[in-house]
Amino acid sequence: MKTEHVRRLIGGLVGLGAVVLLATGTTAGVAWAAPKKAPEAAAKVKEPARQGGPVHLTAEVGQVPARPPLYDKDVQPLSMEQCAQCHIGVFTLLQQKGARHQLPCVFCHTAYHTYAPGKVEYADAIPKCGTCHGLPHGNDQVVQKCGSCHSNAHAPLVIPDVTGDQCQRCHSGPPQALKQYPSKHSQVACNDCHTSHGYIPKCTMCHSQEGGLPFHLLGVDDSVCLGCHPVHSPLQIKYSAETPQAYCAPCHKNESHARVLNEVRAANSKHNTEVTCAGCHDEHGKIPECFTCHEPHKQGQTIADCQRCHSNPHQPKNIAFPAEEPQINCAPCHGEVYNELQASRTRHTALTCAKCHPRHGEIPECQRCHGTPHGEAMLKQFGTCGACHGIAHNVQGRIKAK
Repeated sequence: MKTEHVRRLIGGLVGLGAVVLLATGTTAGVAWAAPKKAPEAAAKVKEPARQGGPVHLTAEVGQVPARPPLYDKDVQPLSMEQCAQCHIGVFTLLQQKGARHQLPCVFCHTAYHTYAPGKVEYADAIPKCGTCHGLPHGNDQVVQKCGSCHSNAHAPLVIPDVTGDQCQRCHSGPPQALKQYPSKHSQVACNDCHTSHGYIPKCTMCHSQEGGLPFHLLGVDDSVCLGCHPVHSPLQIKYSAETPQAYCAPCHKNESHARVLNEVRAANSKHNTEVTCAGCHDEHGKIPECFTCHEPHKQGQTIADCQRCHSNPHQPKNIAFPAEEPQINCAPCHGEVYNELQASRTRHTALTCAKCHPRHGEIPECQRCHGTPHGEAMLKQFGTCGACHGIAHNVQGRIKAK
């Protein structure tokens, strides 16, 4: 009797729980829960039909999910944008400082995500520089350690501070020039001027009012400086023939050069109007030979012969010569006069040209040597000496020279 009563009471409670669940849609506030079933044997879990027959699974696996539809699609490899989304730091560095390494990721990383400590070490997983670049700096083992200068392949031109010894492993030319042609630049470390790799400083960084070192021209581009001064051998001054005189003048402010510039401008010969300083002095400090431009006046003429008349090449028309200068040295330019003088055989023939013409182009008066041998009446009647005696190179009415 009691047993039947208990059975009915439990059944009523179960029914009440169901009514509450249906009315509220929740089990909140319901203390009762259906008893759990005992776990079934692992062998009774059914595996979905797949190729290869049934597979033994443990009870913890539970229900095996269905085969995803993705396996029926043609999945493409990761895109470069997807690489960047994970490796954002690397991508940003490439974007800002990658230079020529701004390439598709897989161009270098033909295999990726292969690093596995103990199996595939990092040095073996990353690409090798030599695959693309070979040995750009030679076979020396020292320069084959790319990472000692190019520490980050994603910013290949960002090279941290290096010493002069490291610089000359790749850049041998400048150190050789600095050693071969000593100057104050030879006493400066590479990174004193090249404060970062690839940085070419302006000359005015040092050679200016602000820099405190000597300078010659204001407001000029570096190309003007380098037109005369090779940067690693600045005292080996060279320039083109078209270099303006104004570029020479600021350096040559000493008394002698100032005099030269004034003389050239005052004479206003072709040495000023048609030729620059560099036209003759094509190498700094070079004194050219006259015959570089001018044909000699006579066979066997020497530079000393030129300078006896053209004593100052900066005033080539200001010709002066000693009184004993032989007539034959005047003959190459004044051939007609010379031949006439030699044929006349007068006392004038025995004189040097410079005796009467101490300065080139000077026409002397006869009275300078002869005084006034005739009275005023004769001079008034005939006017000039030449009216009776002709020209000085062929004097008429005089006793012939013996």
